[in-house]
Amino acid sequence: MQRPVIVDLDDRSMRFTPDGRVTVVDAIGAVGDVRSPNAIWEHLKEAHPEILTYCEDYTFEDDAPVAVINSEGWERVRLLLPDYLPDVDSVRHGI
Repeated sequence: MQRPVIVDLDDRSMRFTPDGRVTVVDAIGAVGDVRSPNAIWEHLKEAHPEILTYCEDYTFEDDAPVAVINSEGWERVRLLLPDYLPDVDSVRHGI
């Protein structure tokens, strides 16, 4: 059985499922360098509920289930993030 992958980026970690989906709040936190990626994710889901069609709950080890997203869904989230992040330049310029 394949195991999830955890990538450490400075003071943050990003979790990936064995099939390559990423934890949404980890990715938002890493890309946006924000303190409250959960709040941003909640606002995104409320304003753009269609994004949930790309998501699924996944349980990493003994943690509670978290939303993971595929690459197509992440691209959609990434394009929406500038409207929700305090520093939009990091998102607009290639991350």
